[in-house]
This record gives sequence, structure tokens and C-alpha cells, in this order.
Amino acid sequence: MNRIAAAIVGGYLFASSGGALLSALNGPGSDAMLGGALLGLALYAPAIIWAFATRSAARAWAGLLGASFSLAVLTAIAGATS
Repeated sequence: MNRIAAAIVGGYLFASSGGALLSALNGPGSDAMLGGALLGLALYAPAIIWAFATRSAARAWAGLLGASFSLAVLTAIAGATS
């Protein structure tokens, strides 16, 4: 059950962080938001697969939350510079 939660919640956080980063890098506008949403969809499925491919649920949580945090920090940096 813990691995399923990691796949759903952690995968969503990772996908939304990646989409937000792409939107921040492309600047304001609907094209940037659409590209971010499409990237988020493209990242969600591999994140779920990776959560089930790891050895433990703790490793799945750590990997997905670590990657999500890294993308969020990059998004904040990209948003502050533009």
C-alpha cells in the first residue's frame, strides 16, 4: 500500500514539479503552460513505473520526493531570474 501511495502522490509531485519548471523556463503565456502540462503527463507514467521498480517503498519515496524538491528549487530559481 505504501508503494502505491508513493507512485500516486510522489509521481504526481514529480510530474507537476517538472511541468512547473518548463512553464517557468518558457515564460508567461498559454504555450508555456500547455508545454508544462504535456511534460507533466509525460513524466507521470515513468515515475509510477520507477516507484514499482525500486527495491523498497522507502527508496521510491526518497527518490520521487528528492527529485520533486530539486525540480521545485530549480523552478524557484528560474522564476526569480525572469
